[in-house]
Amino acid sequence: MTQTAPITPATATRHPHVLEDKGHDTIVRVGQADRIWSDFYHHALTARWSHFLYLSITFYVAINVVFALAYMVVGSQVSGARQGDFLDYFFFSVQTLSTVGYGVMAPVGRVANLLATTEVLGGMMINAVATGLVFARFSRPRARIMFSKRAVILKDNAVPRLDVRVANCRRSPILSADIEFSLARLIAQPDGHVTREFDSLPLRQSHIPVLRFACLPVHVIDESSPLHGVTLEMLKAEEAEIIVTITGTDEASGQSVFARTAYGFDRMLYDHHFVDIINTNPDGSITVDYTRFDELEKCSRP
Repeated sequence: MTQTAPITPATATRHPHVLEDKGHDTIVRVGQADRIWSDFYHHALTARWSHFLYLSITFYVAINVVFALAYMVVGSQVSGARQGDFLDYFFFSVQTLSTVGYGVMAPVGRVANLLATTEVLGGMMINAVATGLVFARFSRPRARIMFSKRAVILKDNAVPRLDVRVANCRRSPILSADIEFSLARLIAQPDGHVTREFDSLPLRQSHIPVLRFACLPVHVIDESSPLHGVTLEMLKAEEAEIIVTITGTDEASGQSVFARTAYGFDRMLYDHHFVDIINTNPDGSITVDYTRFDELEKCSRP
């Protein structure tokens, strides 16, 4: 790749990336309604924990308020509750919804028993759904994989190469890890339309049998590379970025895990290399210094 201008924040691409950064979606979808009830499970599974807990508590309080008001209408049919005391009926609703029942308050009339029957049935379904959602959120396979903040382009025996550092942050290794680099660009077609195209960037080693600590995937920018002979201005004009994906199997859980990130060319650095973070101690143990994970050094000139 030909470098014709230094990469600085001032020259960074100002358009959104293909992949949202850390879950912040920058894509505005027009003509596609987000129907939460038709895809409730997906929304509940992918919502942030703060939103999930807030909505769960709000729904729980709201349904108990509704039933508490209904019990107040037939207040004399709930024994042990003080007439007109909303909190008594609210806590009776909580006990009924959870099927706890302490024996202090109980329905004694037909209407109150009908309300309690309805609430118990709804409570069992709500508890089942809530238990399933919480378990599914905790058990979702997630890879604790770190990607370097920057990608680097340096020369190796006069041939440029693209490096990115990847690290496994868990104690359990990732088995059969596959890493892929792709170049995403906006290409103008002969008819004037612009399409997003993806070109694979072959790696020196795309398959890693066991990823325990860190690795440095390398793409050589030779004559066969889509980056060969491309200038920085051309990449900026095409809103190009490098997409990095990694998939594998967590040894501890046996689940497939995946992670991805994207590097705009504002996150590239020329003529630098990553410092070594893996050291062997005299006793044979290995130290991995993650505090230096993003540290770079200027390449020495011969």
